[in-house]
Amino acid sequence: MGEISTDNPVIRGKKTVVLISHNTDYFLRMAHQAMHAGDFLHALDYIDRILITEPSVASAWHEKGNCLDELGRCEEALACYDKALNIDPFDAESWYNRGLVLKRLGRETEGYASINRGIDLALGL
Repeated sequence: MGEISTDNPVIRGKKTVVLISHNTDYFLRMAHQAMHAGDFLHALDYIDRILITEPSVASAWHEKGNCLDELGRCEEALACYDKALNIDPFDAESWYNRGLVLKRLGRETEGYASINRGIDLALGL
């Protein structure tokens, strides 16, 4: 993964302030419903609708990574988690999920480091 940028002006300390549009909120909710129903392909469609107009929504990249991981598309999932982390380097879940994908890809050392980073962030360390 490339360097994670902290130059994003919305980052304040270890919290990220995100303003999303009504459409983004709607499509994220629809994606979550599809994911909970196990319909990851439709969830990807909703998420892609977000990313077309608002590619800087880290949670959309995170959720896309989750869908791709569920579909066994680990390399693509990893790229999505990396994009999410370039936008929001303090997203504990993206670090953790990235680590799980890295482990599935046989990159255990990197995977554990990423998982540990996620745990540290979740604990506020």
